[in-house]
Amino acid sequence: MNKRKLDKRKVLIAILIVLAFISIIIYNITLDNKIIVCIDAGHGGSDVGAINEDTNRYEKDDNLKVAKQVKEELQKQDIKVVMTRNSDKKVDLRKRCNIANNKHADLFVSIHRNSSDTQADGVEIWVKSRDNEKNKVLANNILENLANQEIQTNRGVKEGTMQGTSSDYYVNENTNMPSCLIELGFISNKTDNKLLDKNTKEYAKAIADGIIQTLEDLDITK
Repeated sequence: MNKRKLDKRKVLIAILIVLAFISIIIYNITLDNKIIVCIDAGHGGSDVGAINEDTNRYEKDDNLKVAKQVKEELQKQDIKVVMTRNSDKKVDLRKRCNIANNKHADLFVSIHRNSSDTQADGVEIWVKSRDNEKNKVLANNILENLANQEIQTNRGVKEGTMQGTSSDYYVNENTNMPSCLIELGFISNKTDNKLLDKNTKEYAKAIADGIIQTLEDLDITK
């Protein structure tokens, strides 16, 4: 191969490398210009969460099923969704928060099921107990949309944890963006379970609609 041909090949390779870098930059800019919502499917793997009375239904499975549906609904609106888990695996709470924080998510929504030794029923949403005005906007918007679906009881937006307002759920306390934790009915209540099974898509759309409304209310744009 003569020198002229060799030089042409080097130039061509250099051009291709530059074009590849430009493509990567454009791709990253496109991602950065998208709103990012982190959806957290609670529990997973050996951490099964709450269990129903017949011991054949695990909270972790319900959480993931709904979370995936919420993701689909948000993606229809060109919103980038980051999941803390996409499969049945255990993810510790610190890693869940790190995923959201490292991706600079605009909102964080954690999906759970409740449980009780009594016949308690219905949907409630938890926010942290301080500096929570934006969190309340998120929680209220989601709950209002869920209340328009078939749920037994609207249990309201609550602050702190079941132990009181002196503590907060880890994912609410340690995420850097507005966040909330949804208790999507009681897995210990057969009617709540039937309603979830019947209305999974409707519940997911309600959660997504509440998220979208919050993005508008808080003027979160990219």
